[in-house]
Amino acid sequence: MSEADKSSSGTPLRYRWSKSGNGNLPSKAYTQNFDRVLVIPNVQFTDEGTYTCHVQGRTQTESKDFLLTINAKPYFIYPLKDLIVDENSDITWRCEGIASPRASYVWYKNARLITSGTDGIEIYSNVLKIKNLQKRIHDGMYSCEATNIHGSSVSSAQLKVLSFKPSFAKNPLPRTILAANNGNLTIPCIPEAAPVPTISWLKNGGKLSLPITDGNQKGAQLLSNGYLKIVGVSMVDAGLYTCVAANQNGESMSTGNVTVVGGVTIVTQLFPEMRVNKNDTVFIECQVSYDIFRVDLVLVWKFNGRIIDFTQDFFYEKSTRMGISGLFIHFIDYYHSGVYECVAMSTITQSSISTNVIVQGPPGMPGNVYRIKGSETTRSVTIKWTEPPDHGSQIQQYNIEARTINNPKWRPVATNLSDFNVLIPGNLDSDKRQYTVTGLVPFNSYQFRVVARNRFPQLGEYSKPSEYIQLKPDVPVVSVQNVGGGGGSEGVLTISWRLLAEEERCGPNIGYNVYWRKNGTTEEFQMKTLLETDHMFQKMVSGNSVSYTVNLNSDKLFYLPYEVKIGVFNKYGRGPNSTSTVVYSSEGIPLLRPTNVNGWEINSTALWVTWDPLPNTRDAIKGVIQGFEINVEDANDANRKSVTAYHYGYMEGNNVIGLEPNTDYWVTVQIFNTAGESNPSEKQLLGTCLNPPLLYPEFVTIHSHGPNSVYVEWRGVSTGLFEETLRGYKIRWWLVGENIKSANDTIVGKETYGMVYGISKGYVYALRVLGFSKGGDGKMSPTQYFTLGGRVHVDSRISVVKLSASSITPSLMIVILLCVVQFFFVWS
Repeated sequence: MSEADKSSSGTPLRYRWSKSGNGNLPSKAYTQNFDRVLVIPNVQFTDEGTYTCHVQGRTQTESKDFLLTINAKPYFIYPLKDLIVDENSDITWRCEGIASPRASYVWYKNARLITSGTDGIEIYSNVLKIKNLQKRIHDGMYSCEATNIHGSSVSSAQLKVLSFKPSFAKNPLPRTILAANNGNLTIPCIPEAAPVPTISWLKNGGKLSLPITDGNQKGAQLLSNGYLKIVGVSMVDAGLYTCVAANQNGESMSTGNVTVVGGVTIVTQLFPEMRVNKNDTVFIECQVSYDIFRVDLVLVWKFNGRIIDFTQDFFYEKSTRMGISGLFIHFIDYYHSGVYECVAMSTITQSSISTNVIVQGPPGMPGNVYRIKGSETTRSVTIKWTEPPDHGSQIQQYNIEARTINNPKWRPVATNLSDFNVLIPGNLDSDKRQYTVTGLVPFNSYQFRVVARNRFPQLGEYSKPSEYIQLKPDVPVVSVQNVGGGGGSEGVLTISWRLLAEEERCGPNIGYNVYWRKNGTTEEFQMKTLLETDHMFQKMVSGNSVSYTVNLNSDKLFYLPYEVKIGVFNKYGRGPNSTSTVVYSSEGIPLLRPTNVNGWEINSTALWVTWDPLPNTRDAIKGVIQGFEINVEDANDANRKSVTAYHYGYMEGNNVIGLEPNTDYWVTVQIFNTAGESNPSEKQLLGTCLNPPLLYPEFVTIHSHGPNSVYVEWRGVSTGLFEETLRGYKIRWWLVGENIKSANDTIVGKETYGMVYGISKGYVYALRVLGFSKGGDGKMSPTQYFTLGGRVHVDSRISVVKLSASSITPSLMIVILLCVVQFFFVWS
């Protein structure tokens, strides 16, 4: 713990944070640096408020408040969604953007601005209403733009207005409709039409005059959804019933024959088979007609002959849809596949219907992946597996993946294999599949797994891995990678490469052949053989790389290009060579040194040093210039610590900083490359400026000036014998809560007043004034706070933090509040 974290008695200070209101910090917030720093990641608008840092010593406590407010450009939590609606209907679109400050909204249709009254459209800020939609007028792409001072966001959606003649092509009335005497009958009428059609009914060609009810009235009645319901069916209700649907585009009708029978009758007709997709919600209809006055009905559902217990299996639900009774199966899975039977029973009779539900989806897990014994070679093996469940869709492809005992990552080794590619020759009806995997690396222990694909886009389940299968050894099949080098002491050629990984070795007793020759020649390669078991080779290895040094036996062979390559071998023979790479021999110490060193002062603590251009050639530099070293020594005090500046790259001058004011220095310059430094240049005497202004401006006052400016006035400073002549003043200002390093400077002459422009309303700024001269910036006045209205007093206990996001949302910000409290203890 630092001394700043202790009281004057040496007692450690304890820090604690709270938030106004309930006092609880956001759950995601955490502290650092002995609880002095509060970090709020992923900041949201709900994190706004006053945060208080409480500090407790032995005899005294103190606290400091931080007010956190958050600004952001608009963004949409719920963007507009495409709408498909009927002609003549009404819509209301709400465009809801979150922003701070509050956003204003405008609307566009097909990229053109629209206003209230355009084509009958009504706009109230972020709400758009259209009544009596017309396809010809209102079809199109609509956009809502939300804007505040930080930027704009746009949400767009397509409005499609439908208008077509009614049709019963998809949902005709059943040809035969059974109804139980004294029972109830509901005949659905579900035409497709836009706009919504009016529904009427005919019986035996004559129009029915039907009351519109909720379905509880005796006799024939029209439900609000257009269905015909007859409560208390009698024999006279038998006949041909026709549903007539009409709208502005035309009229269509569909007819069914109602036959009245006695007892319990299931009037629903199911297909023998239902194919559904995994995770869908499925509804199986079962509508029963019976004499409600004479028959006690019991309705049960069975799955594969077992009665469904709805209290135990929550995926099943008995309910109605559009007035028709049935069974819901929610989030249907493969184990829900089977025969579902609806049984309607009374004391004298029963009736039932059933359908076979087939759940379709990606394939299941292939079974029992194993090798065919004796199929292993150096680079291949034949594996076999059991065909997976196809889940209602024929298997189309298989993928095979492998991993080795030295590399646990699964990698594809055979993809997009059709079922024909993996059939077993001579046994086409078997549920077994096999494939010979080639292109493997010898001497590795492999595991394999298989996955299948059908018409669904997702892959099926992966099989369990096979046992490890050991391949036979062979010569290496992988070449050495990352061949390079260079550098080192003068007169050598350094060659480096990456060692073969364990799974690339293909056999025991690995070694390497190193080849090199001068680039561009046809002379024979020189070669050095290195065995990994050699003690010398092991010293050359660092991590997973090796570096070999060739002694060229001549100091004239510096910085020359060599063609190098690496071959690999093991107990069973030579493998492939790497591709050839050009590597330069090591550089020599530069022969030249900088000349005509000169320069001038930048300010009181920095110099600019120059020198004549140098030829960056092999012969002159014995390589390539890496950079320059500028050395500075005090000309009057040899014991004072010298300053050295390193600058990389080719140049003809650069700076040295960190010097003393009004001091003379001996300056020398050296060249350096990878081999070392040249001799220093001749010395040059250079000196820094006198001090910058040592006094700061006083009595700073700030007044309102204009719509975006303030007027600042102060008492000036005078310069002494050891200070450079004053050149003018700088007004340094910044937004409270930001770092002074990001401050703006308004520069004035030697006048003791100035105007600061660019001030925004509603923000608090900080300001300091300083003098400057050839020696640099002088001392700054104490901090003053101001707004567009002039100087303000800011309580030192409160820090106002304003965050502005021009291109990011609040969820991408991180807020850090730092609490530093100075304590003064009074001992009794």
